[in-house]
Amino acid sequence: MSINKEEVETFLDSNPDFAKRYFEKKLEGRIFSAKMNGELSSEDSMGFEGLDPVETETLFELIQDMQDNINMEKVVFKTLKKISALINAEWCSLFMYRQRNGTPELASRLFNVHKDSTLEECLVTSDCEIVFPLDIGVLGHVAQTKKTINIKNALEGYAVDYFCHADWE
Repeated sequence: MSINKEEVETFLDSNPDFAKRYFEKKLEGRIFSAKMNGELSSEDSMGFEGLDPVETETLFELIQDMQDNINMEKVVFKTLKKISALINAEWCSLFMYRQRNGTPELASRLFNVHKDSTLEECLVTSDCEIVFPLDIGVLGHVAQTKKTINIKNALEGYAVDYFCHADWE
């Protein structure tokens, strides 16, 4: 069976969704490899759908950090710093799920991460960690439902009370 150029063009023109998926799949790997090898500048590369050039560049930097670093805490710290800057958050924190004596809980690992913070000041040691039961408050709700919550004003009133239910969106 032989297909000529015109038939292929006709097929692609009449099936734009297929053409888009096909070329994204084929080209994405090549562009990513070229970007990682320094063969493409950020002006040459195609952005991911829905991301602006700054977000795309940030994503590439994070992927490079993951390749270069064995220390995942450092990678997650850098990721949180970039995320806080991208979403204009005052700060971000990372709480890890664990079980002690069969009781599920969340424990702080990185706390108060913002664009100007250092890993050393945000890394929480085991003797200073903040621990919450999984079934209480905002953190527990997010961990159980795996859905994000936007708290309109987390600092209103008394600091951040992770145990009480705030005004959620």
